[in-house]
Amino acid sequence: MKHSLSFLLGALICFIPCMAMANNIVALFAPNLDFKDGAERNAYVNKIAKELSTQTGLQWEGMAFARASDFESARSNLSVAILDADYYASKGGSLKPVGMLSANGQTTRPLKVIAKRGNSDKLYQYKGKRLALVANTSLATTFITASLLGNEIKASDYFSAIEEVRDVRLAINAVEMGNADLSMVFDGYDSGFTTVYTSSPVALPIIAINSTKLSGEQAETVKTALQNMSIKTSSFITGTAAYNAADAAAYKRIANTRKTSTLTYQPVEPEITKLNITPGKLVDRENGITFNPFQVQFIPTFEEFDKKLEQKL
Repeated sequence: MKHSLSFLLGALICFIPCMAMANNIVALFAPNLDFKDGAERNAYVNKIAKELSTQTGLQWEGMAFARASDFESARSNLSVAILDADYYASKGGSLKPVGMLSANGQTTRPLKVIAKRGNSDKLYQYKGKRLALVANTSLATTFITASLLGNEIKASDYFSAIEEVRDVRLAINAVEMGNADLSMVFDGYDSGFTTVYTSSPVALPIIAINSTKLSGEQAETVKTALQNMSIKTSSFITGTAAYNAADAAAYKRIANTRKTSTLTYQPVEPEITKLNITPGKLVDRENGITFNPFQVQFIPTFEEFDKKLEQKL
């Protein structure tokens, strides 16, 4: 009995601190950000976890995801997620946006359609060619259709193939190796390539919290910590910033923009009014040149026409 009581008390004593020390997970699923490899991607999110632990007093663990399916399987256990704007717009769901990654304070950046260096920069020359695209949702191909092609033709009809790749590094490699003719990357990843098209600025990855894991005062503490980080990646990300709804919506807004067409009405000549006129031809007696007096100049009356005709003859 005494041993049982001791065991129970020990379990209770352990249970309370174990609850306090339970890890919160900050996850990164932003395949449009270029990293040298998986180790570099993991190192970046682990720096964020370390900073969160310091600023909030909570225990944090970093986790990077390479595939959308893996992220979706784990998302209910995540406290914070850093997601590409297109993925958040399509599948953010109950995640609450609290910040954005930034590049020198800017939370948007243009996208560029790139081709191999030395190749044409004219889009029309890539009809029927291959496009490598980071497309974890259908919004990416919709963006290409709306922004690049002006909704005149679907991306799936314009290109012979759209290869959906896991991340931007694979997309870049596909163009370099000649396995694709075009790809779309953030401005800053286009060095050494031919730029075919530059889009309007779109949102950098969005930072969101899982309200089922974080709420109230704790959520506000985490939000403040996330908005004040200055952790850089190996690319152009220099820190984080407050959430900007207008910037965050840019990608989806462009993708959902429909080009308006203006009808041009052409005058139609009824068949009944058409006259078949064969121009008369006169011969200049001196030079033997054939001319058509009706094409010389406009003559308003028959009397003046007769006078002109007499002069010519």
